[in-house]
Amino acid sequence: MRIFLSGLMGAGKSTVSRALAVRAGLPLFDLDEQVAARVGCSVQEFFKTRGQEAFREIEASTLESLLAQQPHAVIALGGGAVLQRATRRMLLNAGFLVTLEASSDELVRRVGHGAGRPLLAAHGDVRARLETLRQERAEAYAECHARVDTTHLDPDRAARQIWEGAQEAPILVPLGLRTYRVIIGSNVRHTLAQRLRELGSVSSILVVTDTQVGPPWGRALVSELRSVGHVVSQIELVPGESAKTLESIEAIWHVALDAGLDRGSVVIGVGGGVIGDMAGFAAACLLRGVRVLHVPTTLLAMVDSAIGGKTGFDTRHGKNLIGAFHQPSCVLSDVQMLGTLSVAERRAGLAEVVKSAWIDGEAAVAQLEADADALTNHDEAATLRAIRMAAGLKARIVTQDEREDGLRAVLNLGHTLAHAIEASSGYAGIRHGEAVSIGMVAACRVAQQLGRLSAADVQRAQQLLDRLGLPTTVEPYLSDRVLSFLTADKKRKGAKLSYVTPGKPGDVVMLPFSVDELGALLRRC
Repeated sequence: MRIFLSGLMGAGKSTVSRALAVRAGLPLFDLDEQVAARVGCSVQEFFKTRGQEAFREIEASTLESLLAQQPHAVIALGGGAVLQRATRRMLLNAGFLVTLEASSDELVRRVGHGAGRPLLAAHGDVRARLETLRQERAEAYAECHARVDTTHLDPDRAARQIWEGAQEAPILVPLGLRTYRVIIGSNVRHTLAQRLRELGSVSSILVVTDTQVGPPWGRALVSELRSVGHVVSQIELVPGESAKTLESIEAIWHVALDAGLDRGSVVIGVGGGVIGDMAGFAAACLLRGVRVLHVPTTLLAMVDSAIGGKTGFDTRHGKNLIGAFHQPSCVLSDVQMLGTLSVAERRAGLAEVVKSAWIDGEAAVAQLEADADALTNHDEAATLRAIRMAAGLKARIVTQDEREDGLRAVLNLGHTLAHAIEASSGYAGIRHGEAVSIGMVAACRVAQQLGRLSAADVQRAQQLLDRLGLPTTVEPYLSDRVLSFLTADKKRKGAKLSYVTPGKPGDVVMLPFSVDELGALLRRC
């Protein structure tokens, strides 16, 4: 394990890193000291003679060398080490990145007149300079796995807090000031109040759930939040896709406004994908946007819909055609909450896991094949592996393409036909994951016709879906009525529709077809 400490001068990187190294039993490295040893002079002297740009270059290359040599370490970074996006993303992928913070008064007390600190020494007003740096670096410092305020923490307590956070191993979606964490584990729902504290000031809360999820989970979370002093309102919608309407959104808005929610409020969605969509869209528009936090209760929501900020509801024209991008502030995926799901619902969620594994690559597919029996038996360790794989893939893709302008569209593998099946049935009689499974088999058969997959590859994908108890018979869903809904696909641009076409695991592309061309390919499946 590697743990990196970042933050402004005076935030406590050197002091806390020493306490953390002792607690974790890891070797300690100070990046500034490593740079000084490499260039043969102090950082202050190098800054003075070569300038900041040259320092950042040598700092980045020194860090790369250190990472290559040290798979396990605590590394205290220079305050500006994370400013370069490439370096920051390298750190996020290589370990657990922590931003240390402190109040302005405490920072000034710790750094004094800025002696020995090149970015402060040349400025007379240390406080003003620190505040300028804080603002300039706000987005870079926000992209981290944890933020720890050291103003009133002694080094040992700060180290303990960091170590406990590292054990959670959150999946990060780094989007500047909108960065958020996906916490995956057992019983993590009970950390909801803690997550709200991490968001800062929260004036009031609206919990959105449904009448199926409310009794076992939603109401208990409302009670927990009220017990620690939060002002909480709640609404329970009817369960299922039938709730995914503008009328449900309006009901959420009315409850929120009747309760006096303001811009400092938080909407919390406790439920599956439908509740996540409803809570997210309602929050995106309420008072022109308030924060939303997701507590997904279905496997499908944990591995896909709760992450990425896509919200929307259905109309008679098709699925999710009205919506918005509104990223959550946090996602808490608690595998204990899957215990109330029916077998059919758990299996339906596994379709999105297979989709994610095929996009991710061979190692993910092979692991899923090895875990298939354990997953159908609801083994917790296998389930956690599957959720982490799929959530990690979703986070990486969303980071690169937040608004589905390109790469993110590959996450719709199997969804073009799936959405047509769902729309043609009036969103009744088939679960979303079941439709995705059928859509994936169809996509593989289209890929075989195009020479992107062999018959053995198609059989491999179908066998995996079969082992997980998912439907794989395509022919009943290729009627003219079903295919007529292809025109409602969100990926259609003019006369062309971008169809997610698989190759071997890890090789998935978007290919343009007219609706007639794609219909003809599907009819031959």
